[in-house]
Amino acid sequence: MTSHETMQQILDAEPLLNDFGYGALEEHHKSAEQIAAEIAANRGKMLEPHSLTQFEAARAWLRQFPKIKQFSRHGSSYGLKHAAAYDLGYVTNGVFIAAAIAEGFRAERVDRSPNARIAISSRAWERGTRATGGQRVG
Repeated sequence: MTSHETMQQILDAEPLLNDFGYGALEEHHKSAEQIAAEIAANRGKMLEPHSLTQFEAARAWLRQFPKIKQFSRHGSSYGLKHAAAYDLGYVTNGVFIAAAIAEGFRAERVDRSPNARIAISSRAWERGTRATGGQRVG
């Protein structure tokens, strides 16, 4: 399956997932129509070539770490993507979440935030703290 096909399959299964993460920026200030339009526009971005390149890079990074049964207590997808950025460069929150799902990690939205909890080993977080001289990111 191509990166495009895999991403499309994830987007089909996760209707609120988009480049931003889940939902829309500052949803509480927007109408349902505004939220739907923003999500739709940002979903399209995830199928663009540069996003699919980020997607494959994030998938390769995530493969280094074991899956765990419980969701990580270290933080959310937003913080973890920052830990990964020391190896990958910039990756959007939504693309990072999609990469985790594609690699078989359990992921669920954190309340009404754009972020997800990911069931990933603490080793992934430790990777980020080593890169920042012991300061945890996210």
